[in-house]
Amino acid sequence: MRIDRLPPLLALATLLTACAPALPLRVQDFGSGDERIELSKTAFFPSTERASAAAALATLLYTDGLDTIGPAQVTPLLGNRTAVPALRGELVDVARRFERLPFVLPPTLNAVLAEVRSGKPALVFQKLDGGRYSVVIGVDPLGNRLILRSGTDGRAYQPVDDFVARWRGGDQWAMVLGDGSKVPASATQEAWIATGEAATAAGYPALAERGAHAAIARWSNAVVPWVALGNARYAMKQWQGAQDAYVEALKRKPDNPVVRNNLALVLLERRCIALAEEQLERAVAGETDPKLLEAYDNTRVLISRYNGPAIYCPPPDDATAPIEYEIAPLNPETPRAPSAPRRVVPKPKP
Repeated sequence: MRIDRLPPLLALATLLTACAPALPLRVQDFGSGDERIELSKTAFFPSTERASAAAALATLLYTDGLDTIGPAQVTPLLGNRTAVPALRGELVDVARRFERLPFVLPPTLNAVLAEVRSGKPALVFQKLDGGRYSVVIGVDPLGNRLILRSGTDGRAYQPVDDFVARWRGGDQWAMVLGDGSKVPASATQEAWIATGEAATAAGYPALAERGAHAAIARWSNAVVPWVALGNARYAMKQWQGAQDAYVEALKRKPDNPVVRNNLALVLLERRCIALAEEQLERAVAGETDPKLLEAYDNTRVLISRYNGPAIYCPPPDDATAPIEYEIAPLNPETPRAPSAPRRVVPKPKP
């Protein structure tokens, strides 16, 4: 066969593939299995489309144990807007206010059904007229349909084709929530840690701490969950706890510059200045990313500007060190003992 005949043959194959009829969707194709599942104990709050966001979130909160919470408690926190996609951020924030860690699912039906199989109802946004928030509570393989709490229907059946089309119109957004003590069934390590970091940034580090503990239980040999635990504790000004978490991370990856920089910041808060400088230098020596080196420069500035009393501290990874070295955090309003001016830590030459 001549080589110059290959492109037309490939084009024909592509054409035949493009013309192949689309197969109907089956819920089993998304990991539902053949067993009917219905989370019948899921709460139900009937609602109009305008009030569907509050009702759907209240459904998750009530079902997760907050049995004094209903739409009346959620609605004032969401404002008077309708069920538009922009409310998604508010739903996440309100869930945190009720001490629940919200997890936005990967945009796949597999993820939604994985959560339902694990016992978690999933809040979804569907493009129905102006848009509606509903809660997926089950799957019916025999009828090839999903079961939802939606609008005024406590058991709404949607054929999988209809569900996917409406959900795709809503950007395939879905969310589950819990107290943070258990990693959702569909979560990857990266996505779960990012959820906790976002909670810390929003001012809810206690949620992030619980999420980090859950990550450690799920991925026991990983480094990142220990770093996340240290970051959450640092945000809560729990210096000794943060130091312990970073040390555990370094046991798993001793040459991690980011962790050493974070550890340097904790040691600065504990006034262990010599050790802070040592950890920073080790971070700089092991780093190749210019952006991270800039961040380490900021740590260097913080250390060099500190002019209060320094104390002796044992090495942070010394398991025999007495805990009495832990002292109160820095407080600019607290009078400081006289001390010699701090030297400027020299920046390494390139």
